[in-house]
Amino acid sequence: MSFDIAHWMDELVRRLQDTFGARLAAVGLQGSFKRGDYHPHSDIDAVVILDTLSPADIAVYKTLLRQMPQSAHPVCGFLGGKEDLKNWSRAELFQFAQDTRLYYGLLESIVLPPTRTDALQAVKNGAGTVYHALVHTWVHGTLTAAFLQELGKNMFFTLQAAHYVRTGQYISDKNTLLRSLSSPEEQAALRLLQTPPEESQLPKAAHTLLRCCQQLLALA
Repeated sequence: MSFDIAHWMDELVRRLQDTFGARLAAVGLQGSFKRGDYHPHSDIDAVVILDTLSPADIAVYKTLLRQMPQSAHPVCGFLGGKEDLKNWSRAELFQFAQDTRLYYGLLESIVLPPTRTDALQAVKNGAGTVYHALVHTWVHGTLTAAFLQELGKNMFFTLQAAHYVRTGQYISDKNTLLRSLSSPEEQAALRLLQTPPEESQLPKAAHTLLRCCQQLLALA
């Protein structure tokens, strides 16, 4: 029997309402299930926002998840308080706001719509993080295909923000984003997520990823 994410999310909302009542502010879905590119072992990236968050709330939510209908998909995602999100970094909230499909509540009443400035800072943060991880491992560790593929995943989110900065358009689908990128370095960085490089191509892939980071850091 195939897994029905909409049914699972509806059940999650019902149980959260029964448990937290009026304290429940919003429930949403992110990640591969939201984008539609999930695989048999994909995580369920659930978003749950309460009025405030306490250690007791965390324990209650953890128990609630254990009692949800069993599936082959582990549950992860975000649990937090509404007031905490209002004080969150706007750059980090760019991806959060764009990548959340709501099943309950209104995100706009919690998180202001993202701006080009928010997206640009998200690009700088993402490119800087990948730059540091790449160079640090290049110097002090060992570059592997799996490591570069993981960096490619981080670059996907960064390139989504970069495309938004350039065009005002947010693209959630990897293939559509790939076709929309004009920079060969950016295209190559995104392809790392889909196809890890062969052993003999690791230095070239690392060089291309470094150049991509440098271009994104210079974006204005």
